[in-house]
Amino acid sequence: MDTKFIGVDGYGKFDSLSTNDKTKKSSARKSDKKLSAYKKTLRFVKRLVKEIKKDLRVIGKKWKDITWKTLTFKKLFKGMRNFHIKGSYFEFMRTPKGIATALAPVCAAVILVLTVCFWTCSEKPLTVSLDGEYIGTIESEAVLTEASANFHSALTGTKDSKCATPVLQIGYPTLGGTNDASAQQVYEKLIENSDAVVSNVSGLYVDGEFYGATEDSEALSLALMAVLDEAKAKYDETTVASFNNDVQVVTDVYLADQLKSVEDIMNEAKHSFSIRIETDLIVDSEIPFETIYEYDDSKLNNYSQVKVAGENGTQQTLYRLVYVDGAHTDTVTQSVTVSKEPVNQVEVVGTQESYIGTGDFIWPVPSTGLCTTLFENRWGSFHSGIDIAGSGIYGADIVASDAGTVVAAGDNGSGYGNQVIIDHGNGYSTMYAHCAFLYVSVGDKVSKGTVLAGVGSTGFSTGNHLHFEIWENGTPIDPLLFMTPTEVDRSL
Repeated sequence: MDTKFIGVDGYGKFDSLSTNDKTKKSSARKSDKKLSAYKKTLRFVKRLVKEIKKDLRVIGKKWKDITWKTLTFKKLFKGMRNFHIKGSYFEFMRTPKGIATALAPVCAAVILVLTVCFWTCSEKPLTVSLDGEYIGTIESEAVLTEASANFHSALTGTKDSKCATPVLQIGYPTLGGTNDASAQQVYEKLIENSDAVVSNVSGLYVDGEFYGATEDSEALSLALMAVLDEAKAKYDETTVASFNNDVQVVTDVYLADQLKSVEDIMNEAKHSFSIRIETDLIVDSEIPFETIYEYDDSKLNNYSQVKVAGENGTQQTLYRLVYVDGAHTDTVTQSVTVSKEPVNQVEVVGTQESYIGTGDFIWPVPSTGLCTTLFENRWGSFHSGIDIAGSGIYGADIVASDAGTVVAAGDNGSGYGNQVIIDHGNGYSTMYAHCAFLYVSVGDKVSKGTVLAGVGSTGFSTGNHLHFEIWENGTPIDPLLFMTPTEVDRSL
């Protein structure tokens, strides 16, 4: 095959070319094209750098003259178009069309990112249907979750709250759909379409424990009232009965298998009730009178005379009694009504000191109550008094057993040693013998309990002790008729 070509020397032709020669020529042409493209790209880059540097110099010179007062969007846009950039591409980029072309992909990228964020991050409305029946459009799956949670929480506290939630179908709404279904509406549809639960029935709870539910709420309430009526039947009409523990009738949603008759519910719960009874009690009582004393300085202190006799008053007290399960727990005074005021007694008493005995005698040695000899026969003679002794008794106080006047004080040689005799002015007199020392003299007026002497062993005595006698109209009598020793030891 002849191939024509135009060479350096003009028109000529090849007689023929082999296949290898053709391949070599084709490869050479491709290599020349790649080299040419590389050179063009290199020249373009060099020119681009050069033009950028030139434009930067121009911008630098012009920037010095720009201020915030002179700079406007119009001038800025005009300045962008007047940048010293050569080349067709850069000339095109200085036009509004070029700028729009450059910004188009950026805007598209921003729109893409916003679209992705909207569909991945925002809540999307959903349609809800139950067994193919459209319920409504909800804002998001959160509404469905809330409705399901309400469905199960409605069964909380029952004996068996395990109940499967009816299956809901959700999907995306068509255009024009509205978010008109609330969590409450979805919850009500769940209850309505569940065979395992019933709504608007009443359950009985006692102290938080569930005893059953019934559709006859009125009958359950009447049964509870009957329990209270029975508890107060034996009291009067003022009595109030109530449950002392937490008894509640709760109308809500319950499992269908928890429905019972009112009788069965009450039979199960009857032993758990605690009954509180409050009833009135009226008590009539007396108001004791008070005694008012008037003092008379001209009378002895043993003088007493009633001037006005006292009288008790009367009153009526209203009490509120509280019983819990039959046991009395509290009494509250509601009111007190006085029907008759008391009359106070007025009594006149003397204030002058009296030294006349009362006939009521006290033990004469306060420091000891030991009696060693009684009023009896002893050693062939009669012992006309009692002996009072004890360890460490020497010098112990001897007191007047009753008020009176000292008629003897000293040792008269009778064998009683130092002795004190008191005339009580009422037919009684007392003697205190064997004293170590005396504190009173003849003629002294003494009161009951006045210290007369100290215990000793003067006269005919075998040890420190007090020989004490009481005389009635001059005749000795047993002192133990008026007083009692704390201990008797006749071995001393």
